[in-house]
Amino acid sequence: MKPDTLEKVLATLTADNFGAIEASIYFAKFDKNVRLVADKQLDAYDKRCIETFFAWRETLFTKLQQASFEYYQAHLDSIGEQVEITSAEIWNHCQPMNIHFKSSQQDPFSTFIDVELECDWEIEHGMQWLVKNTDELIFAGPYNGHADPDRKLDVSWWNFA
Repeated sequence: MKPDTLEKVLATLTADNFGAIEASIYFAKFDKNVRLVADKQLDAYDKRCIETFFAWRETLFTKLQQASFEYYQAHLDSIGEQVEITSAEIWNHCQPMNIHFKSSQQDPFSTFIDVELECDWEIEHGMQWLVKNTDELIFAGPYNGHADPDRKLDVSWWNFA
């Protein structure tokens, strides 16, 4: 099943013994189901985030592609290796694994979607995206744990806010 609507995502909800909530959400750009993780029962904000995620368009993916490639280049430059892939190939070298929704006290009317990705060039730590609403890239770079939209992430060259 492709959980590609709010109703289908909600149908995949499960809870563990510690109260963590998981669901499956279909990431069409990568043609795969990705784990949606929450610390609590999904509320109206989370449901709005799911609908926002499904509204992501190609303009955002163009930004994500460029920022992910720039992170790849910077990472390789920092360890002194040559760039071996092109920007057009970046999706072949990273895969989303987990999605979290983060709310903001400073901007409660916006949605913030935090995506954790595996990437071939940084196997140990991976990569992270933070997207505001349907088209604003806030962060793309090394995985730093769950993002806080009210705090700038401490990786200045990847901060787009």
